[in-house]
Amino acid sequence: MATLEWATLTVCCAALLLRVPDAVKGRNRTVFGILLLATLCSALAVSELYAAIDGVLGGRHVTSLILRYLVFATVLLVGLRITRGLAASREYSLIAGWPGRWALALCCLAVTVTFLLMDTTGAPAGLQTLSGTGEGNTALASYYTAAGRSYPAFVSLILVPPLLAAARSRKPRLVRAGALLVFLGAVFAVLSFPVSLAPASWAGGLRFVNYAAVLGYVSGLAVFWFSGLIANTSGNAKATFSNNGD
Repeated sequence: MATLEWATLTVCCAALLLRVPDAVKGRNRTVFGILLLATLCSALAVSELYAAIDGVLGGRHVTSLILRYLVFATVLLVGLRITRGLAASREYSLIAGWPGRWALALCCLAVTVTFLLMDTTGAPAGLQTLSGTGEGNTALASYYTAAGRSYPAFVSLILVPPLLAAARSRKPRLVRAGALLVFLGAVFAVLSFPVSLAPASWAGGLRFVNYAAVLGYVSGLAVFWFSGLIANTSGNAKATFSNNGD
């Protein structure tokens, strides 16, 4: 899985660097922010980098909690940007309105409470397993993992219908390809929630699902950006999924 960790970080870094020129010019700053957060999340998910950063923070696995919050922020921005880009007003209101606010608050609370209740002594990077005493601590670890997947699954489930509609529409090929990639990322993100409650023997599968979700989202956003470049060059507004330049 170390190869997958570094591969995901490499893809995120590449996508981020490609977006720097537009960000400097003030174009699509939200997408740049999304890719920056995604890169930070991917960096913290690399075991060696996680261990180094957590050591600086005291070695109590606070880095794991910070990673969850960063993931939530990234998913929130992704949800808002994609629903605006696809003109999915109903889905946008579900994420930005009170349902989404309550979901975010409850998921943050669940992550924080389960983290504080766990005994993380001697746990490896990312809290993949716990060496604390008792089955209760093992159960808390499972709940903590599920809580960390809950908000991404919530937002991704909302995004599935408009993304599927865009992928099956008569929009330009790049827009449909981008929608399909993000759709696949959303599906994997939704699956990550039930998989996180699976037995410990499924740990490898959970990590694969998580990284597949990240790669789907990041590569899809990169394709959307490329479609925007073509639209700006050709003057064809239909070549991009949105005219929103934030």
